[in-house]
Amino acid sequence: MKHLLILCFFAMSFAAYAMPNDSIGTKTVDGKLYILHKVSKGEGVYGIGKKYGVPAADIFAANEGSQQSIKIGQVLMIPKGESSASSNSTAQVTSTTTKTEKVYHTVAKGQTLSLIAKMHNTTIAKIKDMNNLKSDNIQLGQKLVVGEKTITVATTAKPKPVEPVKPVAKPDPVVETPVVKPVEHNNVVVTTPIVAESPLADSPGTVNTNYNTDDGDEVSEKGTATISSEGELSQERSFILHPTAKIGTIVMITNPSNNNTVFARVVGNCKPEEGVVLKMSKTVAAKLGVSENTEVKVSYAK
Repeated sequence: MKHLLILCFFAMSFAAYAMPNDSIGTKTVDGKLYILHKVSKGEGVYGIGKKYGVPAADIFAANEGSQQSIKIGQVLMIPKGESSASSNSTAQVTSTTTKTEKVYHTVAKGQTLSLIAKMHNTTIAKIKDMNNLKSDNIQLGQKLVVGEKTITVATTAKPKPVEPVKPVAKPDPVVETPVVKPVEHNNVVVTTPIVAESPLADSPGTVNTNYNTDDGDEVSEKGTATISSEGELSQERSFILHPTAKIGTIVMITNPSNNNTVFARVVGNCKPEEGVVLKMSKTVAAKLGVSENTEVKVSYAK
């Protein structure tokens, strides 16, 4: 029974981590394009950053408070560079066209058709034909067509901005109801939901997780939890070192001073020390709400 429940816990955690929702659209702020991403169960900022190829620091900067925690259903803005709409609005397209215009000559004093033809490199016959002249007689100030010329005209226009294609939104993930664990207080049994965080998440994020063991298979301990030093284990994951628990065991850790509860994975065994029940990563310490060694309660299945 205990093995089945633990396998179910791992399956749900892995599924939530491996299949996050895709983006739900885009948004432009101050000329910068952002992809909108709705947080799914088990997702963390570091994992979301890897999905979109964006450093986690950029996501933290674009979303106030995300460095402390994110929640299921929260919409994060993922920076992706300059807005395509902004770029298109300033881009211009230049095209050219050609057209033919007539060349005119105004007759001056003393000019003849022969002289005007030589001036414009043409013939008397052509000038007479273009102006419907019946004779060589012309008048002072008369405006004559003496030829044609081809000119090139350039036109500049702004293209219409291209609207970004919005992906099809997927339905919101189903959030499971937390397990209600009976607690006896002053001879009265009350029920309190346990809310914990997935040890598979890359960064803090509240996740409802089922945790249960058969009677007689659960180990309960009390003592000091110390913060591990750099290099002992990954500080960005919910990992711990325990003197006796098997590697891979999921341990429930509770801080009695604030009732914060965290699930963490045993990734190695540490040397037993008097009064010390485990060594925890900085991520576990942050979730418990402590910055130094603290007294904790520990429960896990054999």
